[in-house]
Amino acid sequence: MNNLSWEEFKNAISDYVGVEADEITEETDVYEDLYLDSLGVFGLGTHITENFHLELPLSAVATVSRVGEIFRLLVEQGTPSEA
Repeated sequence: MNNLSWEEFKNAISDYVGVEADEITEETDVYEDLYLDSLGVFGLGTHITENFHLELPLSAVATVSRVGEIFRLLVEQGTPSEA
């Protein structure tokens, strides 16, 4: 477990996709609401793990579609990386 906060996480997603952080909720769908394709989701996963210096198998991120699910994966399974 790590200390990643929801607000920091939303801001990182906002920076990547260009959507206001206030419009991102746990139920936001990365495909339908943020208009990402599979390559975009891979890029988002890379952006987040690099931004917060966390390691998480990107295959785990590829299996979810809601922002809240990605956040929970990072909080529960993300391990600090050597930055």
